[in-house]
Amino acid sequence: MTRIKTVSTAPAEPKTHRRASPASKKPARVPAAPEFDSAAHHDEIAQLAYFTSLDRGASPDENWLKAETEVRAKYSDLKSEP
Repeated sequence: MTRIKTVSTAPAEPKTHRRASPASKKPARVPAAPEFDSAAHHDEIAQLAYFTSLDRGASPDENWLKAETEVRAKYSDLKSEP
């Protein structure tokens, strides 16, 4: 009987996961800015509408809408600052 010689080899290295190439990486998602909630700022809008009515004397609806617009702009400016 003939014997077949086997060559001993070093143990194989464990398999590792390949890293994704930079070209295939997706950009990180930026969370959407929360919508302005006028109910959360009700007191601030009401106070501004009251003082606007003292200055302008316009209708309550017009004063409220103007105050809401100003408060909304105030908080949207704060979010955009670095």
